[in-house]
Amino acid sequence: MTKFTSAFLFLIFSATGVYAQNGSLKGTIQEATTNAPVRGASVVIFLEKDSAKNEIKSTVTDAAGNFELNDLPKDSFLIAVSSIGYQQLIRPVIIGDSVKNLGVLHFTRQGKDLSDVTIISKAPPVAQKGDTTQYSASQYKVNPDATTEDLIKKMPGITVDKDGTVTAHGEQVKKVTIDGKDFFGDDASAALKNLPSEVVDKIQVFDRLSDQAQLTGFDDGNSVKAINVVTKSGIKNGQFGRIYGGYGTDDHYAAGGNISFFNGNRRISLVGNFNNINQQNFGSQDLLGVTSSGGGRGGGGRGGGNTDNFSVGQSPGISKTNAIGINYSNVIDKKVTITGSYFFNNSNNSNESVVNTETFSSPKNLFSTQQSNSIANNNNHRINMRLEYKIDSSNSLFIIPSLNYQNYNSSGLTSLQNFYGAGDSLNTSINRNTAEREGFNIRNNIMFRHSFAKKGRTLSLGFNTNYTKNDGNSVTNAQYRFFNDAAIVDSLQQQLYDNNTNGHTIGGNIAYTEPIGKIGILQVDYTPSVQKNKADQQTFSFDGQKYSMFDSTLSNKFDNTITTNNAGLNYRRSKNRDEQLSFGVNFQNARLESQRIFPIVSSVNQTFSDILPNAMWRKKFSASSNIRVFYRASTNFPSVNQLQDVVNLSNPLRVSAGNPALKESYTNLLSGRYTYTNSKTSRSFIANVFLQTASNYISNAIYIAQQDTVIQQGIQLKKGSQLTKPVNLDGYKSLRTFLTYSMPINPIKTNINLNAGFSYSRLPGLNNYTASITNNYAYNTGVVLASNISEYVDFNLSYNASFNNAQTTSTFASTNNYVNQTAGFQLNLLDKKGWFVRNDITGQSYSGLSAGLNQHFWLWNAAIGKKFLKKQAGELKLSVFDLLKQNQSIVRTVTGAYIEDAQSQVLQQYFMLTFTYSLRNFGVAAKSFNGEFRGREGMNRPVGRNPSF
Repeated sequence: MTKFTSAFLFLIFSATGVYAQNGSLKGTIQEATTNAPVRGASVVIFLEKDSAKNEIKSTVTDAAGNFELNDLPKDSFLIAVSSIGYQQLIRPVIIGDSVKNLGVLHFTRQGKDLSDVTIISKAPPVAQKGDTTQYSASQYKVNPDATTEDLIKKMPGITVDKDGTVTAHGEQVKKVTIDGKDFFGDDASAALKNLPSEVVDKIQVFDRLSDQAQLTGFDDGNSVKAINVVTKSGIKNGQFGRIYGGYGTDDHYAAGGNISFFNGNRRISLVGNFNNINQQNFGSQDLLGVTSSGGGRGGGGRGGGNTDNFSVGQSPGISKTNAIGINYSNVIDKKVTITGSYFFNNSNNSNESVVNTETFSSPKNLFSTQQSNSIANNNNHRINMRLEYKIDSSNSLFIIPSLNYQNYNSSGLTSLQNFYGAGDSLNTSINRNTAEREGFNIRNNIMFRHSFAKKGRTLSLGFNTNYTKNDGNSVTNAQYRFFNDAAIVDSLQQQLYDNNTNGHTIGGNIAYTEPIGKIGILQVDYTPSVQKNKADQQTFSFDGQKYSMFDSTLSNKFDNTITTNNAGLNYRRSKNRDEQLSFGVNFQNARLESQRIFPIVSSVNQTFSDILPNAMWRKKFSASSNIRVFYRASTNFPSVNQLQDVVNLSNPLRVSAGNPALKESYTNLLSGRYTYTNSKTSRSFIANVFLQTASNYISNAIYIAQQDTVIQQGIQLKKGSQLTKPVNLDGYKSLRTFLTYSMPINPIKTNINLNAGFSYSRLPGLNNYTASITNNYAYNTGVVLASNISEYVDFNLSYNASFNNAQTTSTFASTNNYVNQTAGFQLNLLDKKGWFVRNDITGQSYSGLSAGLNQHFWLWNAAIGKKFLKKQAGELKLSVFDLLKQNQSIVRTVTGAYIEDAQSQVLQQYFMLTFTYSLRNFGVAAKSFNGEFRGREGMNRPVGRNPSF
């Protein structure tokens, strides 16, 4: 009978409660190096399934090191052997109805007894582990109730914008994991805002490879900047979090919280957020392309058709939020790892905005002022799952599905005025608009990897699917006035637009790696993909009672298919993890097929053949410095909404149309990063540079009517009206640099972080068939003084300045200079009795903007309160928002076609009283009789490129 069969039968009998009392266990304990018997060692046995580890029987070894335990029930046990001067020995054992002889067990001596010696070690604030930058959380002091987001703000090279966007080493963070496990999918904000800083041991910043690239080890160009949060060892078992509720003046309220249950590898986290004060501890999914922040050009937008699954920050205006979510992760049988999450959020947003735009045109530029009031309701559901199954030592399977659903409706009133200059008005409009949209996105990615007996020889297979659907309609009721040369012309427009899009993608990947020599690996891969999209726009005019008059001239049915076949050959040479060189080339053939089905059948078929080289070099020069250089060429295809040649006349002043003749764009990206960290002096320096060029860059061409009535591409335009159409333009370039230097100022226990950067973009444009180039230069500098005194004194002092210069050259010329300065001071004081005072002061200065939007203001938030109850778990806080009543929100957007300044509605002063209860129950792992047993905890490495713990 095999051991497996015996164990199986044993479990069957155990489950029925049948026990025999005649089992015995014996063995011999010997010293590992000398094989001498160990006398007087304590031998204890307890049930493996007993979390309290209650002793069943115990004994001590005799002079020959022998022991024996009798009358044991048939079950699974753990045997623990301990003795002074030796490392504790723990072994699993199954007892049957006979004598179980463990034979000789070797006991290992401990090192020199250091019980009377105190060793104090100080982890370096920043260290470089391979290509992972690692920050030690213990070296950055924050208040006890600070979040992980508060903690990383103190770390050099990491910044957090007011909307929650995290930037690390000059790149936006797209992924945050906790101990290598997903937390609410790709939502970086959810992890950082809902995890208390006191549970954090390390913060790791690295370039996370795509799931497919992690299997092969070759970067496929889909890596993203990621953060992995390493929790303290004691947190692997515990419960922690906080709940809060507050009410304030003008019926402002805020309630919610988060709570996590960690039990070894099983982790459950709950989050909730209910408020009307613009608090958002998560990133919003925007499948419909309707909730992204920014002023927008209004009227002529082609909302919808965005099939990407991405997160956006807080929308402009004032939002009422209701959100709840649950995240689960577990490691099962050491072979199966599963993570999953569900998140729901509802947002009711109201906004009043002013948008000033300068559009480049010939013979003179066009100016516009847009004022709008809007109300929007957005519902969002998202489900993410991940299953990792290690079948055996040679085979692994990954299944990664996701489902996202969004429902959105809005109503608004917008007034727009276009003019060439003061007293030279072209047209005005008042537009009442309502819209309803809903859509969903279902994705699944299945990957399999087989490792052959020869080290480095692997076969990886991938299969991915994506299905998206985006349906909706909008109603426009607008009045227009045109100031023609001869007379003033008024018109009324009442229309309903149905705009539905759906699509699906089926793709696969096969990759084979073969070792070449001792340090080389060759990869051959093939990736086919078929993407099909359908767009259907129908327009109806008002007949006096309802929208029933079908307008075929503004309706269109359009199909688009993109078929790609990509094959590559790549070579990687790696002496060790500190030095690696890889290079390769991919050959891609793509077919772009566009077919108009209604009103007139036509088709445009294009074929593209591309050579896509790539290279990466990483080298560690010393224990403190390393460099990474990366290059890749890639292509980007236009969306179905950009290709669909239908006119959107929902706003005759801002008309838009698609372009089925659009080509793919071809992009070259070169980046470099140098990192220096000195653990002895706690100094660090990080330098990044990004250079990008693109041919057939997809931009918007703008035509502005100069006469009273103009027929342009079959569309009738009034004087001053704009027609926007996507086109391919050459000449796009961008350059970004980012430098940060950090060092401690020991006399005042403070870290100083200095940063500087320069960015340049060359944006091609086409205005009234005249080519233009906008060169945008931006110089950035900043300093942060972050306290490192204690948990009772926490302050941050910061200053940032951005100097922007945009120069447009063509038959016309335009220069726009813009300066944005931000100063901040955060001071949190806490005494041992629980009294605290908090201040957060931010000063903003804008100059060089359009008329009426230059602003200088201070936003001062303050709070005072008291912590009480056992372990100061309770907190009562009185806070005030915008103490000086000066809050503002202004955003500038620069493109090759226009420059836009947008001012949005913001919260004004309010007071609030809030009660918070914190749960801190850490390190409750089961312990043995002598306190040394820690269970079978494990540390999971983050899924990425060699992050180190």
